[in-house]
Amino acid sequence: MTIVLRSDRETVPEQGEHRYGEGVIRRWLPLGVAVALAATSACGSPEASRSAAQTEPASTTPTTALVNEVTTTAAPTTTTGAPTTTTTVPIQLTGLFDDVAEAALLGPVPDGVPLGGAAYSEPALYDMGCHAGVGAVTPTFCEFGDLTSDTVIVFTGDSHAAQWFGALEVAARTNRWKLISMTKTSCPAADVTTFRREDGARDGAELEYPQCNEFRRNGWEAIRELAPDLVIYPMLTRYKQTNGGGLEGWRAGLGRSIQNIAGPGTKVLIVGETPKTNGADIPPCIRANRSDVSKCANARSAAEFPKKIEMFERVAAEHGATFVNPVDWFCTADVCPVLINGRIVYRDYNHVSDQFSRYRAPQMAAAIELALGGPDAF
Repeated sequence: MTIVLRSDRETVPEQGEHRYGEGVIRRWLPLGVAVALAATSACGSPEASRSAAQTEPASTTPTTALVNEVTTTAAPTTTTGAPTTTTTVPIQLTGLFDDVAEAALLGPVPDGVPLGGAAYSEPALYDMGCHAGVGAVTPTFCEFGDLTSDTVIVFTGDSHAAQWFGALEVAARTNRWKLISMTKTSCPAADVTTFRREDGARDGAELEYPQCNEFRRNGWEAIRELAPDLVIYPMLTRYKQTNGGGLEGWRAGLGRSIQNIAGPGTKVLIVGETPKTNGADIPPCIRANRSDVSKCANARSAAEFPKKIEMFERVAAEHGATFVNPVDWFCTADVCPVLINGRIVYRDYNHVSDQFSRYRAPQMAAAIELALGGPDAF
């Protein structure tokens, strides 16, 4: 792959290598079919100011216990005169989670849950300049995890892709994978032309968004050149399409996006939508209902959309992709609580908090392993 220097810093003010906790990331721009790389600089991680008790660490040395937390769960070893053996238990991906079941029974907010800045924890991609803004048409790539790894994983999409950065970064770092981000504001991974809301406000004016389509096309080209082992599409379909295409439009558009990055050895993982909240901004709702946090929860029947799940399953079957529905990571059969094992689930009315994203790194790692063992996408 050709490496060229690029002096244009309008989209990414500081390219090159950057500090992320105790690790290093690289940030670069594709230039045509070449890779743009610039000089070294350093920046701090916003994780340092967060409560270690409530947020998974942004970066640790590879020998920490977190490696075992993400990849496997070991049962206690027993000795009976024969050689000691260890049984590994697969990470749970679906079904009723004990922590979610406990959260569904919560009344008062437990002591020690931070309701200040940590409740609004965003992915570090934003502070690092790794999440492209509205005007950008050239993708920004940032590399995390083991930068020397032979297993290369790209994730791409909008802010609902970026919200999973915490889980993906922990999974990549602890499993020795290289993780590359390519995300953009209000720009879904599916090849559909959508409106965006002015200033990102939920009641903002609907504006046409040609920059998203150009960004996506340029991203396809760069991803094909990277020839990664896996491309991850975390999904959100709550955009209004300019042609009113509905779910069939999303099915066709996501299929085109998969076809445009497909190649020998490249798998695709579709991560379904996270559950919809009850519409409230969750951290303020929790503060206002400390005596009964269940008032901020949403019924699963209102949070999950079976027709969308069927659409994702169909696309995956049509294009050799793996689909994982994450709703069980959040909900029981009846309710989707907003405070799980001391972590506030949402940072606003619809985005997962970084602290909860990192908490679900074991599930994300298991989903990635599943996809890596699947067929090549087409």
